Amino acid sequence: MKNSKLKLNADKTEFLIIGASTQRANIDGFFPTHILSQSITPAASVLNPGVTFDENLSFKQHISKTRRFCFYHIRDFRRIRRFISLSVAKTIATALVSSSLDYCNSLLYNTANKDMATLQRVQNCLARVVTRSLRFSRSVPLLKSLHCSLSHYFQDFYNSLSSTLIYTTSISKFDVNSSKKFQTATLNHSNPLYIPRETSTVWNSLPASVKSEGNIVSFRRRLKTYLFNAASP
Repeated sequence: MKNSKLKLNADKTEFLIIGASTQRANIDGFFPTHILSQSITPAASVLNPGVTFDENLSFKQHISKTRRFCFYHIRDFRRIRRFISLSVAKTIATALVSSSLDYCNSLLYNTANKDMATLQRVQNCLARVVTRSLRFSRSVPLLKSLHCSLSHYFQDFYNSLSSTLIYTTSISKFDVNSSKKFQTATLNHSNPLYIPRETSTVWNSLPASVKSEGNIVSFRRRLKTYLFNAASP
């Protein structure tokens, strides 16, 4: 901070220690610490930026906040739904709710199923409001009619992100049509083509018809269709 000619604002300083409860207990004796005469202790959660990270890295608080935010807007949206057309309703739903569900949701990959089910209920409720369906209507056909995937919604997004990353890497290094598989065992972090194991698994599992697309726009379009059909057969 001194070398960059910056001054630390101790009142606005937070820090988070992520780990198991037993690990965190081992360093409790180091806190509180003092910065510029201010006593500072680890926070249970911090916002960075727009995503709440907790000390267990479970994202439970982030999911809970997202749920409350989305249902707040869904309640208001329900009041005006009968006065607008379906196309306008879809636009509003995307702007107010779906955008919040989409924001940084690749971070939720491998989150506990019960927590993901919370966000799935938000999406189900939104689909019923958009289509003006009854409260207990089956959500599956409604989501399919709106082209929204089911319980794998957030996993699909991660898959899309991972696959696009590999695609953009592969077209600059390999012939995509050769359908070469990425092997993580022979690569290392110093290699510019290093691909995490889970990400390479996603790529290798895609059908050749998707991986052989000649440009990124067509690839993303076909990938989205493939993932949607896989989640909503």
